[in-house]
Amino acid sequence: MYCPVCKKSMIILEYDEVEIDYCPSCAGCWLDQGELELILESSEKLYDLSVFRSSPKGKRRCPRCHKKMRADLFPHTNIQVDICPHDGGIWLDRGELSAIAAHESNSAAAQKIKEYFKELFRHSG
Repeated sequence: MYCPVCKKSMIILEYDEVEIDYCPSCAGCWLDQGELELILESSEKLYDLSVFRSSPKGKRRCPRCHKKMRADLFPHTNIQVDICPHDGGIWLDRGELSAIAAHESNSAAAQKIKEYFKELFRHSG
């Protein structure tokens, strides 16, 4: 799979039994529908895909289906994300996953994801 931002090949990271498609070049990540909730250990759906279907089309294309994604603010934040209205996947630029985790929860899950990416960036060039 190729990064929708820099068009370079992404790698798969496993985080808590969830596969994250990660771009080592720009540090963005792709999560398939439902994976954000798994990572944050949330029993509730964090975003309503129907809201994003009416959002304006962005410039980025889905790394799975290659159709234009919708760009809008993640609910209750000022974090702009790209969502594929066809399959529900979400593209998060560098730092956005940690920011959403911090916003959605003050739980151990949010701290754990923050530490994971902090450690990852420490070891990446």
